[in-house]
Amino acid sequence: MQRPGFSTVLRIFLTSVYVMAAVIMQCSVFPHLRFFGMIPEFTLCVIVCVSCFEDEKVSCIIAVCAGFLLDTAGGGTFTLSPVLFLLAAGLSILLSKHVFARTFLPAVLSGTAALTVGAAKTALILVISGAPLAPVLLKTALPQFIYGMILLLPVYLLSALHYRIFRNSFESRRGVI
Repeated sequence: MQRPGFSTVLRIFLTSVYVMAAVIMQCSVFPHLRFFGMIPEFTLCVIVCVSCFEDEKVSCIIAVCAGFLLDTAGGGTFTLSPVLFLLAAGLSILLSKHVFARTFLPAVLSGTAALTVGAAKTALILVISGAPLAPVLLKTALPQFIYGMILLLPVYLLSALHYRIFRNSFESRRGVI
């Protein structure tokens, strides 16, 4: 087994810092930047984009940790974010490594699926607590999904830049972004 190089360790460390910053921003900044009253799934967008570029094991570990951090920092009830983030990471990994290598499509497809499930999760939580379904879908789930899709593009571009800068020599020899 080959030891990871300094660039790889630095890339993984910075990725962890970015994900932690995304969790903090989602819990502190984005509640004040509401879109039709909704807070976006910013951390979910970051997890999807990280998983399109990062190693499978690192992506899954970061996804689960981010989900637990978000549930803990959010101060609410346990919302199954670790499971949702792990599924989003798994789908991103599958699409980016085996179906649409080195394109924007894995992030769009896995981001769309993850944000749809995230909006459905939010709607389900509200419906279980007694809110009517139609207004929840129109006034909560749909704006949350749209806000997440708007954030997905800049997050993807920043992730692509990050991984272009910090790729290791083995990846650059193989031609991977």
